[in-house]
Amino acid sequence: MFFNKNDETKDKVVDEVLSSDSFNNLNLDLIDLDLKVETGNKFEVHYCGSEDEKPSVELKDDTLEIEEPRVERKHGKFWRKDFIEVNIVSQSDSGALVVTVPDGHQLGAVKVSSVSGDTDFKSLNLDSLVISVVSGDVSLRTVQTDEVKLTTTSGDINLKEVTVKQGKAQLVSGDFTLKNSLVLDQFKASTTSGDNLVEDVKAAQYQLSTLSGDNSLFGKNEAAAEGDSTNNAGTIILSTLSGDNTVK
Repeated sequence: MFFNKNDETKDKVVDEVLSSDSFNNLNLDLIDLDLKVETGNKFEVHYCGSEDEKPSVELKDDTLEIEEPRVERKHGKFWRKDFIEVNIVSQSDSGALVVTVPDGHQLGAVKVSSVSGDTDFKSLNLDSLVISVVSGDVSLRTVQTDEVKLTTTSGDINLKEVTVKQGKAQLVSGDFTLKNSLVLDQFKASTTSGDNLVEDVKAAQYQLSTLSGDNSLFGKNEAAAEGDSTNNAGTIILSTLSGDNTVK
């Protein structure tokens, strides 16, 4: 079987800095680019990928708006005969966007909308974070925020070393994980078909519910428990229709 690249192989691959402007708020509207937002030594938006998918970047007041253009072409290699088509897409076929924020800079409101790319936030302080993904994974590590709302239809959500006042994670087909973190007020995680795991998270109360699965609270088959409320009053609520809830 002989595979040919799409005619779009003629498209130029670019590797460049799109912006060095400082900002406080961030809005991203993406299609299939993988996104990383992390701490560095300066403000920078760096893109690597095909030229026709290069995002537009515009600074409006103190908000940086980044939008990926819609293109009709297909990624990867394909083979077609009559009514049969095979398409092979590797990770290298999709572009990558890296947004860097100076160490110590407090971001305001950050909003991310993506169709099929992975989203990764690392070592950041911000007021609020909203991420909505159709098909892709969401990862937060060493992130501190007052409010976070995470949504994915087909993908996993992983949080580690996160401090959050109020949080909400909604998944349809995917797993939710929260580790080594602190919940100051309340965090709700719900999935239709997937597992919820909370490990080494400081909270005062835990509430678990599942329709077809098991609830495990510190090794016991329970749906509710009291934690250490000496220094915090946080509540963690886990729910799933078809899956397990585990707190340990």
